Amino acid sequence: MFNIARKKIIIFGAVFGLLILLHFTKVLLPFESVALNVFKPILSGFYSSSVNIKNYFSQQSEKRDLYNVNKQLESQINQLTVENAKLKLLEEENKILRDYLNFYTKNPAKYVLGNVISRGDLNSGEQSLIIDKGANDKITVGLPVVSSFGIIVGKVASVKDSLSEIYLLTNPKCKFASSIQNSTKTTGVVQGELGLTVKMGFIPQTEILNEGDTVITSGLEQNISRGFVIGKVSKVNKESNELWQTAMIEPLVSPNSLVVVSVILPGLE
Repeated sequence: MFNIARKKIIIFGAVFGLLILLHFTKVLLPFESVALNVFKPILSGFYSSSVNIKNYFSQQSEKRDLYNVNKQLESQINQLTVENAKLKLLEEENKILRDYLNFYTKNPAKYVLGNVISRGDLNSGEQSLIIDKGANDKITVGLPVVSSFGIIVGKVASVKDSLSEIYLLTNPKCKFASSIQNSTKTTGVVQGELGLTVKMGFIPQTEILNEGDTVITSGLEQNISRGFVIGKVSKVNKESNELWQTAMIEPLVSPNSLVVVSVILPGLE
């Protein structure tokens, strides 16, 4: 058995050596040319297949690399978005606080700043806000609530230890004794109407009102001093057969923009 295997190896080596010799002496050139022409399409197919397979795996590798890069970029974008939102929020809060500081520097009064933590249905007649300050902060029912520029936005309706409910101007349950800054200092009562508008009623027919007149608190109400701006007259309803005339008031602050409000406490510092 060993001799047979050895003979096969010797024969194979001899044949292989002979083929190499014939190749270099170009004796096999005609046969090689024929073989090459015969096997060229097959070899070309193998080559194309190998190239396609290489390209496929290369593309898959590139896709994986691009996917990983995209995920990293997406993560960075999300992080930057969160940081940007925080910076904008901080900028807005700082601006609001600066506006409050500016107002109270010019108008020294006791006040409590409260963050809006809940909103009522702003599309219904029960428009209200909940703030995170209450009886523990000396807030009581009936106190006026203003925006950062000292503009009336509502009135304290109910109080708990650390929470207060605020009725907004457009709430029918919110009323203010008010005055119009015209030649006769017309007085009346401002009240929300259907949660949509604000109306000033009980105005004598003899009073002359104009659109654009500023409406302020009259000071004829307990714990609410004179001079806080409520809004501007947008329309005057004057019927000859009525005892009183009314004025529609346009609030100067949108309830949706309120994130921090200030409750004015009784008395000056």
